Formats: sequence, C-alpha cells, structure tokens
Amino acid sequence: MSDENRLKLHPDKCKELRISFSKDPVVLDQVILNGKEVEIVESAKLLGVTISNNLTWHAHIKEVVKKASKRLYYLVQLKRARLPVKDLVLFHTSCVRSVMDYAVPVYYHSLPQYLKNELFRLEKRAISIINPGMDYSATGEILNIKPIEEYHNFLCKNLFDNVAKDPNHKLYDLLPQKHNWHHDLRNGHEFEISHFNTNRTKNSFIFAMASKMSS
Repeated sequence: MSDENRLKLHPDKCKELRISFSKDPVVLDQVILNGKEVEIVESAKLLGVTISNNLTWHAHIKEVVKKASKRLYYLVQLKRARLPVKDLVLFHTSCVRSVMDYAVPVYYHSLPQYLKNELFRLEKRAISIINPGMDYSATGEILNIKPIEEYHNFLCKNLFDNVAKDPNHKLYDLLPQKHNWHHDLRNGHEFEISHFNTNRTKNSFIFAMASKMSS
C-alpha cells in the first residue's frame, strides 16, 4: 500500500504502537516491511508528544519534566552570573516554560492531579531560582508570569474559542452539536453534551472544553 502511494518505509525507522482496551488479549500478526519485522513499542513520540499504548500521559509528562529540569541548570548558571531578574524571566518563559506549555490542549484535561503537581513543582523550582523566597502566588504581579495552571487553562480556552468560531478550522467538525435555542436564555448551554461511556472520551480536549462552555 505504501509503495502504491510512492511512500517508502524504512523498517529500522518504523515502530508499531498497538492500542487496545479489549478485556481479552488480541493476537495480531507482526507487521513485516521488506522482509523485516517492525519493532513493537509501548510508547512513541509524535510531533514532540509521547503517545503511550494505554493512552495515559505518565510517559509524556516524565519526558517534559526531564527536559525542562535540564534547562533549569542553565537558569541556575545565569542566576549565579547575576543577570537581571527580567532576563531570568525571559529565559524561563522561552526555554523552560515553553517545554511545559507545548501541546498542552492535547492532554491537559486528561492529566490526573499527581501529574499536574509534577508540572507545578517544576514551576515552583524555577521561580525559587529566579527570586528565592518569593511566594508563588505573587509571581503573576511581580514577575509577570501567569501561574502554570491558569495559563494552561487559558491555552485550552483560547484554542477552543478559535475552533468554535471558525467553521473552516480542522477541528471544527469534531465539536458537539450546538443547541438551537429559540429564545435568548441567559444561562443557555451552547453545546449538546451527551453521556460519555468512558472518562477517556469525557476528558478529551474537545468534549472537556465543550462541557465547560456548557456548564
């Protein structure tokens, strides 16, 4: 099939990620490319996001924390070099926080609290390096850094608003059906939210945000 579409696949560079929630084990034949078996993996990185075969986000957050933690070393060195606070903040937001913010709408509503706490602790470490002894709640006003939970909610809402307002957006067709109110109801819910069979669906970006907008 790939050859018919003029797409050449290299067996050493391809991975097979099997996702199944069946209670009974599913036996599948291994994929063969050019006479070589494709490696089966438990997680794979796609556009910088680590996707696990159980569709949980522990592996991805682990990678995020690991990558951002390494960059805190450079923040410490800049602090020791006595850079102005505004420059430390600039480095943090562009090199550390950007790692923690990347692709947040994809997974944020599916994160259990203990994984959100991992990101929160990392953010507190960065703030303590920039300005030791500062109360984290004061970072917004003093350092002009939005608290990470507040900013991640902002990123999700901003993307969802863009989707909902643009019928040509790639994600627009995934939106739940909108209510067709005949009267101007002050508390009218915008989307028709149906019953979800799994929390995985309920906590996906589109449905989680649509539920918020309709609550």
